[in-house]
Amino acid sequence: MALSFNTPRLNVIEINSNTAKLEKTALVNALPAILTPAVVANLPDYFQGIDSIAAEKWLDNMLNECRLLMLQSQHQEVVGLLFIYTENHDAHIGYLLAEQYWGQGLAFELLQGFINLAGTQSQWHKFIAGVDESNTPSIKLLKKLAFEKQASKENGMLFYELNLNQGIQ
Repeated sequence: MALSFNTPRLNVIEINSNTAKLEKTALVNALPAILTPAVVANLPDYFQGIDSIAAEKWLDNMLNECRLLMLQSQHQEVVGLLFIYTENHDAHIGYLLAEQYWGQGLAFELLQGFINLAGTQSQWHKFIAGVDESNTPSIKLLKKLAFEKQASKENGMLFYELNLNQGIQ
């Protein structure tokens, strides 16, 4: 089942093989403007240098690797992405927003909505987020949402976890 949810300012829609061509095309067209050098600076190599020629192949690769949710503004503008890599009952998550949407509280809104959605489903027990140690805004955001810092650290990446079953007796 495809995931989707709305927040006050975002429509979040899962992109997969059943997604309408119109939505996939909108995402492919928006990717070069979203995946700018500043946005992907601390991400793996396969996020780097995505232009209009590479965007469709990149999207196909991502759809084979993870669940991908497209973030749209109320005006149907593509503003970012949410990545979900499922491992057993844990979801490794990543998110990014186009630069012009930084600092507006949209990442908080997105993750809060996603956490609320996960609370209505039993497929995941824990969210795990990796964040570059220099990404102070994301670190503050994860802490604000009650993610707990883990002891492990890899290549400058810090890991934060949120137990989704807390409070359930």
